[in-house]
Amino acid sequence: MRSIILLAMLAIALPFIISQVAMPYGVAVSLRFLERPTNSEDHKYTIPAESDKAVDLTEDALMNWTQVKGGSLAHGYATRVIPLDLLYLLLLGGFLGVASATLAGMIQWPANLSRLPISAFWLLPALYIFFDFAEDISILVLLNWPPTIERMFGVLTVFRAGELAAVLAAFAQVFLLCGLSFLWPTIRRS
Repeated sequence: MRSIILLAMLAIALPFIISQVAMPYGVAVSLRFLERPTNSEDHKYTIPAESDKAVDLTEDALMNWTQVKGGSLAHGYATRVIPLDLLYLLLLGGFLGVASATLAGMIQWPANLSRLPISAFWLLPALYIFFDFAEDISILVLLNWPPTIERMFGVLTVFRAGELAAVLAAFAQVFLLCGLSFLWPTIRRS
């Protein structure tokens, strides 16, 4: 139980740390523009500007952005923010997996569900970890090789969508298992 609380506490605290680490690298990095859509109406992604208006995310714009301030902004994103995001995905995924497995172990399942191994409840958290890791690797590729944007942007979009779907499903699984664990004395093996 303590490990669940520790993982949850660290997963909650880390985004605050990431935002503090990202701030010295400018608006675009602090908004983590490669990880989040910035103009959802047109499904366009933009590079937030430090002072003027944002520009559409294109190969040329990304290439130019990676050279701003001698490349220090892109370098900060790649070397400071992405490693912390990797730690975050492990903490959040670990929390979701440990919480799911612990809660599933507390429930007295009906006979047909009792054959399901507890490790099966790690599937959704593991998918979240996979997709978020793949998204981070895609971002590193884009930051280090901006000409790959034409090929990588679609891949990044797929990984981002998979990450969102997997994390939402993993949270739903934890909430469902939590609710069932409150009812476990009333659930009998058949």
